[in-house]
Amino acid sequence: MIARIKKGTKWFLVFVILLVAALVSLSVYTNVSTDVTEDDAAVFAEFGLRKPAVPMSFEQEVALIRRVQQEFFKRAPLGEGIADYAPREPADLMRAGHGLCYDRSRSFDKAFEFLGFESRHVYLLYQEDRSFLGALFRKGQSSHAVTEVKTSKGWMFVDSNTEWIALTPQGEPVNADDVWRRFGEFDHAPPYLDHAWWAIRGMYSRKGHLYAPYVPFPELNWHDFSEWLVEAL
Repeated sequence: MIARIKKGTKWFLVFVILLVAALVSLSVYTNVSTDVTEDDAAVFAEFGLRKPAVPMSFEQEVALIRRVQQEFFKRAPLGEGIADYAPREPADLMRAGHGLCYDRSRSFDKAFEFLGFESRHVYLLYQEDRSFLGALFRKGQSSHAVTEVKTSKGWMFVDSNTEWIALTPQGEPVNADDVWRRFGEFDHAPPYLDHAWWAIRGMYSRKGHLYAPYVPFPELNWHDFSEWLVEAL
């Protein structure tokens, strides 16, 4: 009897080890990296962007963040999104000349990294009176993709469908968790932000249709997602 228990325990441990190895391999294989490539840098150089040589004031940071946002909207305004199962890096967005929130926010993520900011992609999953898991696995659930950029005063929400950033009239940056909770404090905030959501850092899509290798699995930047998950727990 004891021998059978030990044997069962051994196979259970083997199963757990194989499962963990498979998950680690999958995370490496499907990770959506925010590393800036030469093609990305060439796009940003065409915009006249370059990393500041000296530390900036908060006001200068905000001005530079707004400039990035404006440059992308000028060249790729809101319009038809890049097709599923196709590349959507900054150069692809420039060739398309238009895009949806998840196309433009991807370019924001990289542009801010190029300029020396910390940034992270944020998937806004609207609650719509559902539980988190109920919303996460519901087909057609409303969502939005934005970027958070870390300023000297904290993380700030940068929208990808309008030229709007979460900055209060008092000059306080607001992160993606709090925009909908503090909606009334902002001037001219887009009305689609006046709804409750969960802000999932590091998630790019739930279905695996936006980034190679196009595995039917949530597309994540695992570093940012893991940090968010630990904080959420």
